[in-house]
Order: sequence, then C-alpha cells, then structure tokens
Amino acid sequence: MENDPKLETLKIKIQNAVTDMMMRVSIDDSHNYTRKSDGKWLPGVTSVSGIIPKGWLAAWGAKEAVKALGYSDFPEDTAIAVKTLAKIQKGMSVKSFVAMLKQAKGAAFRKSKEALVDGKAGHAWVEEYIKAKIRHEELPALPEESEMLFRPLNQFVNWAEKYVKLWILSEARVADVTKEYAGTLDAMAVMADGQLAIVDAKFASHISPEYSLQTAGYAATFEAYDIKVEQRIIVRLPKTLEIAEWDKKTRTYSMVPNSIEVKVIDTPYEFDRETFYSALPVKKWVNYIEKLERKK
Repeated sequence: MENDPKLETLKIKIQNAVTDMMMRVSIDDSHNYTRKSDGKWLPGVTSVSGIIPKGWLAAWGAKEAVKALGYSDFPEDTAIAVKTLAKIQKGMSVKSFVAMLKQAKGAAFRKSKEALVDGKAGHAWVEEYIKAKIRHEELPALPEESEMLFRPLNQFVNWAEKYVKLWILSEARVADVTKEYAGTLDAMAVMADGQLAIVDAKFASHISPEYSLQTAGYAATFEAYDIKVEQRIIVRLPKTLEIAEWDKKTRTYSMVPNSIEVKVIDTPYEFDRETFYSALPVKKWVNYIEKLERKK
C-alpha cells in the first residue's frame, strides 16, 4: 500500500511543500511565528479561528463556580452542597466566606488548566505515534490501562488502523506568508477511501464550530503548491468514561458513555477559508489594541 508510486509521489510533494513553508517562517518557545524575510510577527491559525464568539463560555464559567459551592446537574448529588452548608452553619467569618467565594470564582480557570495539561500529554503521544508510523519505527507503548489517557489513545489507534491508509505529516509547521499567518497542524493523511485529509485531534468535551475555520486555514496554505486537501477531519478524544448529556425533551441531564467522536467537516471549504481570511485582520486589530493597552 505504501509502495504505491502515486502515494509516494504525493507524500514527497506534500513534505517538500512543508519544508518550503518552514524555511519561510520561524517559531519560538512560546509558539509565536515570525516571517523570516522581514522579522514580522504572524498570527497563528488557532488564535485567528479562536476569535469566533463562544456563546457558551460565560454560562460555563458561572456553572463551574456554583458547582464548586455544591450545585450539581443531578439533584441527588448533594455531597459538596452539604459540606459547604455545614461550613456556613458553623458560623464562618466574612473573611472566610469571601475566601470560599474567591475559590469558587477560579473554578473554571482551574478546570481549563487541568484540561490543557491532559491535552498536551495526549497530543504528545499522538504525535509520537504518527511520526513512528511515517518513519516505520517502533510504535510508542500505550499508557497503563489504569491511567486516564489509555482509553482515548487506545480508541485513537483503533480508529487510525481502520480508517487511515497512509500518514504523511505530524505536527507540521505551515504558513501563507502573503496572507500573513502560520500554524502547526496535527496531521495529514491519505484516508482509506483515498482522500487526502487534514486530521486534527482534540481532547475536548465537544466539537466546536471554530474547528471548521481552523482546518480551512491549514488547508489553504497548500493551495500555492497545487495540493488539494479533500477532507478535514476532527477526532474528538474522550478524557472521561462518561459525559453528561442534555435531553431537550425532559430538560434533564443523564450520564452516557464518552467515546471517540469523528467528524468530517461538512461546511463548504471555500466558505470556511474566506471566513478565516476575513478573521485575519480582526485578529491583527485585537493584537494591536492589546499591545497599546500594555504600554499604558
């Protein structure tokens, strides 16, 4: 399969394109991209697509705060609420009460930081796995079954072995120095159906609409090299055994199995690409304003 001359030619063409892009852009330890020709800073693909409004974010932050005080989506889950109430009934001082509220205020931030750590470890393993496949090296061992990352990574491997014909890229730096942006895509592969795809692994609780723009930004960098990305695939990897699911009819939550979720993006690529391009100057403006504020 990997000796197919057409696939090998495509693989070399793509890898040469990425080599050329890497020669045009540098990246530092803070993941900042710079155009080598003039030293100009370039916004990253993720930061550009990330400016899309997240209507759920404020509600999620408020929910995490009250959960830290004892609220639960499940009426029978009152353990934290009982402990919190007991502390208050014992006669907390105003200072202690405010400290408890401050702790609750930071609950969303702490949870997001914990998720970031999990995602980094998971992505590091996925990168190692794909690079080993590309280089025909020994595959990395999965974490112990008792570890949190075993389940999602094992599910990823099972999916990849079934649906990926040939891995081509892993953690590849791409750029469009004319449009003035750069990024690092997770992976590129030829799928079992023969289509060339960008594959983006996400350790997340849901698939966000902004991923459509993110993957379009990556795909667009290959157009100058006459390389057409035919699919954009998001692979959501679970971090927990179960996940709370909202039932619109009963207006209640229930716990359901949390398994790998694979989505082939179905919004038109050209529409996503042009929307991404339109977001570029907005991101540049936001960064300009933030820079002015820091100087004050």
